[in-house]
Amino acid sequence: MKNLLFVWLIVPTCFLAAVVNLDFALGSYSWFGLTVSPYVEFWRVQADLAFTLGFVGDSSGLKVLPIYEPFDNLKYFSLDLDNGGVRYVVPYSGWLSYSNLEYQPHTLSLWGFNGSVGFVLKDNYALFFKVPHFSVCVDSDSGYHLGIPVKFGDLQIEPFVSNYGYGIGIVLGEFSGFFVPNMGFRVSLGSKRLFFFGQYLAGETNIGFGWFNKDEWVLITTESIDVRKKIDQIYLILNSQKERWYAGFSFPVFW
Repeated sequence: MKNLLFVWLIVPTCFLAAVVNLDFALGSYSWFGLTVSPYVEFWRVQADLAFTLGFVGDSSGLKVLPIYEPFDNLKYFSLDLDNGGVRYVVPYSGWLSYSNLEYQPHTLSLWGFNGSVGFVLKDNYALFFKVPHFSVCVDSDSGYHLGIPVKFGDLQIEPFVSNYGYGIGIVLGEFSGFFVPNMGFRVSLGSKRLFFFGQYLAGETNIGFGWFNKDEWVLITTESIDVRKKIDQIYLILNSQKERWYAGFSFPVFW
């Protein structure tokens, strides 16, 4: 499903102007090459992409190779409908209060009916359903969340039971959080191009932060860092994944 979405997005970029940059970075993976960063916008679709091609060097020698896996070239995607939508990387805030779901770098969210029904795709997948006085979420790893949300104006308080135990959550606008006694907690904030996710649950820590602005982004997770930030006319680039990392600069060639 993710690969089909990626192919569907590549085709329009063939007809769009994009920033072309010359990259130079050093690290455990040295990198020298080109990055083409199209920004796709039509109807209610927005997408940021970054195609890279050049020379990668490590202890095994020099290779002509894209430094990213193919689907990693899709940095951000959003499709907004009247009462639903699709979002990639930046999580849809409607499911962040479900205790059985965690953020992952390649999270794809789909929702409809003003967030009453939704689907989350990552390493596993999940379905959620919400009505005014009842909410439920189940996932493919046998996780579950059953809650009874109660609203006090803009504030929602939700006692729940899940595969982690009994807990209580709060939702206020784009902010959500919960606490499960003796297990941990979560705080999260999600908007269209910015999110924060912090969790300590069952002895494990999971964090995520993302900011996306066309050909710039900052994506930080528990396992990786991916930064491309423009400073005047030069881009600072940084990438770290497990035992591989590089840092350097990117210079615009033409638009």
